[in-house]
Amino acid sequence: MRVLVIGATGDVGQGVITSCLKRGWTTVAAGRTNSTLADLAQQHNNPLLSTVTGSLDSESAAAELADAADIATVSAVVVTVSAPWRPAPVAECGWDTVTEVFDKLLRPHVNAARVLLPRLSRGATYLAIGGGMADAVFPGMAPVSMVQAAQRNLVRAWSKEHRDSGVNIRELLIAAMVNGHSTRAVAGPDWLTDIEIGERVTELLADPHSNPGPVLTFSVKDRAGA
Repeated sequence: MRVLVIGATGDVGQGVITSCLKRGWTTVAAGRTNSTLADLAQQHNNPLLSTVTGSLDSESAAAELADAADIATVSAVVVTVSAPWRPAPVAECGWDTVTEVFDKLLRPHVNAARVLLPRLSRGATYLAIGGGMADAVFPGMAPVSMVQAAQRNLVRAWSKEHRDSGVNIRELLIAAMVNGHSTRAVAGPDWLTDIEIGERVTELLADPHSNPGPVLTFSVKDRAGA
């Protein structure tokens, strides 16, 4: 299997990279910055891992990334991209603020779906990583919750309307905080680790039909031994 992981140097992305390599899969790590990708490659020192610099900021950028990764030969794409957001009370979030958050967090997923999905071969899997605030709203996080709900429905729409393509379209909704390289020092026992998420992702890539429906939820209660 050849897997393209976009957002590979983030907390979730690094867990997915580790799990793909553990399974012996040829893995392409895509990210914005050459230096962080070089650090990732040095960390793993694995001939199965290659890197591609690129972004999903626009459809043209997504097309360049697809070409660089030779998307036609990819068995699976995992889109883990995200961005930070400063919490603010919903009463302070006017339309300009809401649209700014949508532009920052949802635009990359829209661009990825429009550009990458039509280029994937039959039987390939497209997996977007979403957040648990699609189903829950926390103080100060209303715009992010709105984006995550919209992303979930974006995946559902693509799954329904792109069914004849033969591509398996999925979203893994992470309903927990993530214990990754940037949060290790503050993470609690109720946080899912990057490796746990990576293992769940590779399970889905190995057998995308193991769960019904395009949107799957992964929480602490689903972890091994829970």
